[in-house]
Amino acid sequence: MLNRLGQFPCDVHKIAEQCGVKILRPALHGAMGGKPRVCFCPTTLKRIGQAHGADHLRLVLRLIVESDGNAAELQMDTITAVSAVVLSGLVEIRADLFDSVDLGQVRAWAQFVKPGCTTQQAMATALLWLLASPERVMPKLSAEEAAAEEKRVAIARKGRENAKRRRLRAAGDDRAAFGP
Repeated sequence: MLNRLGQFPCDVHKIAEQCGVKILRPALHGAMGGKPRVCFCPTTLKRIGQAHGADHLRLVLRLIVESDGNAAELQMDTITAVSAVVLSGLVEIRADLFDSVDLGQVRAWAQFVKPGCTTQQAMATALLWLLASPERVMPKLSAEEAAAEEKRVAIARKGRENAKRRRLRAAGDDRAAFGP
């Protein structure tokens, strides 16, 4: 049931306890970081729980802590990325979903790469590519959709070419009169 702010009521400490997770203050992260089933991001948990409900938060925490070797990966980026994967609907959610995935390694890669997006987004994208079938992530376009996309790309390319010609003419370059 939604409260007056349009959010789900969510007791993150109760949910974390049900999942065997201990929530500590972020200030303690340096002294106790890296321990299995310890989380230092209660604000992230609260945000996810209020936005998507207690059941969703419980599922996200359990997917992380109950998978092989990932119990110590209760980081903000990891929790948010796993939540996004669950919400995507592109992956069949099952208990062993992340058993073959080292979430710490995926997070390290996402922090290094960040291709024009946040670590959380890069991590969610990588997880989807690892776990979802390519047909679900990038569905094939129908013939009509493919033709429309091809037309859109051609129009965009023509617009870029015209803009380049206008810039060259404005700069006084004679090559603009003879094409690209």
